[in-house]
Amino acid sequence: MASQSRTPILEWIAAGLGLLAILFVVVVIGREALTAESAQLPSLEVHAGRIVPNAAGFVVEFDVTNRSSATAAAVAIEGKLGDETSTTTLDYVAGDASAKGGLFFKADPRGKPLEIRALGFQTP
Repeated sequence: MASQSRTPILEWIAAGLGLLAILFVVVVIGREALTAESAQLPSLEVHAGRIVPNAAGFVVEFDVTNRSSATAAAVAIEGKLGDETSTTTLDYVAGDASAKGGLFFKADPRGKPLEIRALGFQTP
C-alpha cells in the first residue's frame, strides 16, 4: 500500500510568500512603466549666496535647485559681473535636490548687478 504524502503547511506558506513577492515586483515595475516621465527634463534654478573675500579676489557661493525628478549631469554655471565672467561645472544635481558651488571674481560683487545662471546640462 502506497503512502500518500501531503504537502506540509510550511511549504504552502513559503509558496504563498513567494507568490506575493513576485506579484509585488510585477506591480511595482508595471506602475513605473506606466507612470514614468521619460521625457521629463531637469528644471534648474540658480541663486547667489554669500560673498567671501579670498586671495584671488572674491567667491560668490551659489545654490542650484533641481525642481524636477530628472537628474542633471555636467551642469554648467555662469556668472557675470559687468565685463567679468566666471564659469564652473557641477558634476550632477540630483532630481528634487540641490547642490552648492562657487564662482571666482576679481572685482567685489557686493552692490553690483550680478547674474548667475545655468548654461546647460547632460542627461546621465
